[in-house]
Amino acid sequence: MSNVGNQEEVAVPPAEVKRVYELPSPNPTAPLPENLQDRIYHLENVYKQFSVKPMSIYKSEGENPNGAFHLQLLKLGNHREELSLQEKSQIKDAIYKAIGSRFSLDITTLVISKEEELVGYISELDKEGQKMLLVNPEACSDKECKKKEKFWVSLEKDAIIVTNDSNASSKFEDLKLGDWLHVWTTGAILQSYPVQYTALDIEVVEPEDETPVALSALMKTDFNGIKQIDVRFGDGNKLAITDSKSLEDISSKLKRIELVRANDQRTWIGFLYEMELTIGDNKFQYGTSLRFDNIKYKQNAVTTELNDYIVALGRASIPNLLGGIQ
Repeated sequence: MSNVGNQEEVAVPPAEVKRVYELPSPNPTAPLPENLQDRIYHLENVYKQFSVKPMSIYKSEGENPNGAFHLQLLKLGNHREELSLQEKSQIKDAIYKAIGSRFSLDITTLVISKEEELVGYISELDKEGQKMLLVNPEACSDKECKKKEKFWVSLEKDAIIVTNDSNASSKFEDLKLGDWLHVWTTGAILQSYPVQYTALDIEVVEPEDETPVALSALMKTDFNGIKQIDVRFGDGNKLAITDSKSLEDISSKLKRIELVRANDQRTWIGFLYEMELTIGDNKFQYGTSLRFDNIKYKQNAVTTELNDYIVALGRASIPNLLGGIQ
């Protein structure tokens, strides 16, 4: 007689469950570990593991009785990239494990902007202190403003230095007097004179071509036969210029203007004035930003002469025009 189907069941021992240490859920009323903010900031082994660096931390008070901690991290070797949600979650778990408890923690990334923060040429190199003095002579014309366009720049430990025609990294020792630099910083400023910044990324760029270009070529008009000029000043006031004498004076000044490309191509908010010239059936735009086809040009003696003339015309008709500006 066959015993198939009557086999006894074989007992299989359950698989061994691996014990994992799990932190308790955050308790908003439980006291926080001592010196928690300082401890979070100085978890060097955690940050090294994820190739990040803490840049700042602060505590805010809110709905949570214990408040919330806000930690800003920098991605080492790539200062233009955000940490992903997964990376933030992994870093947060590693911090909780290192501290031994959970708490309210928000992690953000310090990411440098697309546009450079500082522009200038190296006027002094301090090789021993690993810093340089940059000067930007193009930022403004008055003496007081020019004082603000001098700044010392030192380097973060992982600062990246490249030239605009190569992706190869350079070193501080490769920099030389007269080099034009585009600089991205940590955002922190040490108040002194000149002020001091710390650089994350530096790009060594070639100075712009100094060959002057006629404004008439840039604007594609000879400025003859201007019918009207509508001016909008930086404070919102408007002025319509229609008298022939003023139109002739402005036309003659525009014809004399020749411009050189600026080394400082940053976008500035605000302007002294913008004006629309009506010539025949066409309209042409000119403004003190001196940006044409998205290229910025330097101010010079003739553009300054035109600026003074336009402002004087405006002040003759508009009381308190551009208050605070000489």
